[in-house]
Amino acid sequence: KQWYQRRVRVLDIIQGLNHSYVVWEEIFNNKLQIRPDTIVHVWKGGWQDTLSKVVKGGYRAIISSPWYLNYITFSRDWKKYYEVEPLNITASAEQKELVMGGEACMWGEFVDDSNVLSRTFPRSSAVAERLWSHEKQRDEPDMEFRLDKHRCGMCARGIPAETVILRSFCPYEFSGYDDLHI
Repeated sequence: KQWYQRRVRVLDIIQGLNHSYVVWEEIFNNKLQIRPDTIVHVWKGGWQDTLSKVVKGGYRAIISSPWYLNYITFSRDWKKYYEVEPLNITASAEQKELVMGGEACMWGEFVDDSNVLSRTFPRSSAVAERLWSHEKQRDEPDMEFRLDKHRCGMCARGIPAETVILRSFCPYEFSGYDDLHI
């Protein structure tokens, strides 16, 4: 609790500068005093329950919990990121408006320079599609086709994006990191 209290002092300084701030959900969950214009970042498991509590408390929120891309799985796992509906929470329509959006996260426990880009793409594209699409937009075969075309475009630009459709063809397969200028 002392750790959080020190963070609250930092928040007081930011408030004195007339700026708003983003806090991780622990600040909210530990019931520390935060300003009404605080944005709460929901990033841990059990995100639907936490997100519901945050917006019911009148706070704006961003979410990343279901979109951690660094976990290693084998298959076309972009689908699990696409299937998440961030507004599938217990809240009124007005409270759901407080959900500002989300982000895909890539931590370094299971990735390094050799696979960070292929782990990020096209998974992050599936997250982006989910975030900017209406909640009823659920045409997975169409998404798969579009994502495969998008992946080929990324390869043409030198981004070593992982395959989307097994046995699909892209004339611009990634040829190595020597061609990548980032």
